[in-house]
Amino acid sequence: MEPRSRTVAILAPIGSDGEITSRMLARVGLTSRVCRDLSETTRCIAEGAGVVLVTEEALGREARAELGSALDAQAPWSDLPVVVLLAEGELSRAIAPGVAQLAARGNVTLLERPVRLATLVTTLRSALRARERQYDVRDSIAERAAAADELRESEARLRAAVDGAPYPLMLHADDGTVLQLSRAWSALSGYSPNELATTRDWTQRAFGDRADAVDSEIRADFDESDTNAPSPRALGERVVHTKDGEGRVWDFQSVILGRLPDGRRLRLVAARDVTDYRRLLESERAARQDAEKANRAKMDFLAVMSHELRTPLNAIGGYTQLLELGIHGPVTEPQRSALARIRRSEAHLLGLIEDVLNFAKIEAGRVTFDLKPVPVTELVSEVDALVEPQMREKSIVYTRHDAPDAAAMVDEEKTRQVLLNLLSNAVKFTPAGGNIAVSFETRDGEVDISITDTGSGIPLEKQEAIFEPFVQVQRAYTSTQGGTGLGLAISRDLARAMGGDLRVRSEPEHGSTFVLTLPRAEE
Repeated sequence: MEPRSRTVAILAPIGSDGEITSRMLARVGLTSRVCRDLSETTRCIAEGAGVVLVTEEALGREARAELGSALDAQAPWSDLPVVVLLAEGELSRAIAPGVAQLAARGNVTLLERPVRLATLVTTLRSALRARERQYDVRDSIAERAAAADELRESEARLRAAVDGAPYPLMLHADDGTVLQLSRAWSALSGYSPNELATTRDWTQRAFGDRADAVDSEIRADFDESDTNAPSPRALGERVVHTKDGEGRVWDFQSVILGRLPDGRRLRLVAARDVTDYRRLLESERAARQDAEKANRAKMDFLAVMSHELRTPLNAIGGYTQLLELGIHGPVTEPQRSALARIRRSEAHLLGLIEDVLNFAKIEAGRVTFDLKPVPVTELVSEVDALVEPQMREKSIVYTRHDAPDAAAMVDEEKTRQVLLNLLSNAVKFTPAGGNIAVSFETRDGEVDISITDTGSGIPLEKQEAIFEPFVQVQRAYTSTQGGTGLGLAISRDLARAMGGDLRVRSEPEHGSTFVLTLPRAEE
């Protein structure tokens, strides 16, 4: 992609007109390049000139043809501004036919000499601004094409993942359109994708008299996602009537994944046939263990699906930005407000997906702890180094008091994760030029690590709520990356799982202190 040039290409072949003009333009801050002939001018055009300034006497028949060819060779987005300086009195009589043809051919402005410097400068700056808008269109077209390619690739990966899932999956929109079924769904139910074009087709075939009730539950699932943080949701077990007439027990889960580019909400339904499990539950403990393993696998798969949705959501955000730029026409204030809400929702959903990944990992029971004595100094020194660039960028004054000569009995990696979360939050919500301090206190059997910031603080009545999962008491304290409020909740859970705790002291407008308590290792 050629650079954005603001150079004025000057073609004035008589005497020193070109050099004089260039010096005058330099005094008003305009960059120019004097061209010896039209061939050099066309090369300048090919290299990305911002505007061409040419005198009439330089536009002989061959020169006009060469300049016209150069203008015709422009990319579709480009309409290079050309300013032609005519002879005195030219505009008051018939313009030379050749110049008139050139003016009709491109983005040409005619000025009659003698011309005031202020008029010439104003004309050139206006032409350069028009050229800048053309560059904006070029960049937007390229970004849109890249976003479209990325979206197509992501959709292809998503469809391949759904199609090849080892258990039944249905991807559908809130208007009931079934976008895709996994092969396992069709194999276990007996219904082909052609028979299940909508969720209504499915409920009528699979649930018979209970179809209306199941349809209502689907609508409620979408409605509740508007007020509750979307996360994998257990729908329970239902008897499904397969195509061959057999009644099978399926266990369903769903997750609301965001919105399609056309605004429709997207829902992923995962199912597991538990018929045999139910039959053997009482007599076969091994069957129960296999089912729990399958359930964890399902949660893992939901996590993978959430991860795959990051790319299409980013594409949705890209299209929204294109609309805000006015690429498809002027944007009214109500429309701009609606686009801003879409962008906030897109950012919110991206945070949600990240939280779902962590949530699914915990739900799958994959969190283990390797407890061992770790010096407190080592825990903190390696973490504050990670946030030092962000603190330096915001000119935050950082103070770390001397750590005690003591060790904590903790999982080193997970403790650093908690400390990094707390320090990152402190940096994020401390204004530029503020202060962050880390201090320590030892007691019998415990070590406190306190992180104090000079941010906006948290009201007393909300201080306990910020540690609850999915509680959005105050957006700034419920997530480290704008998610659903799992950051502090997970940090407290990790601290308590290691035998410690995480609590907060805060006052509005006076900052906050988060205290991480860890069990002290025996000396």
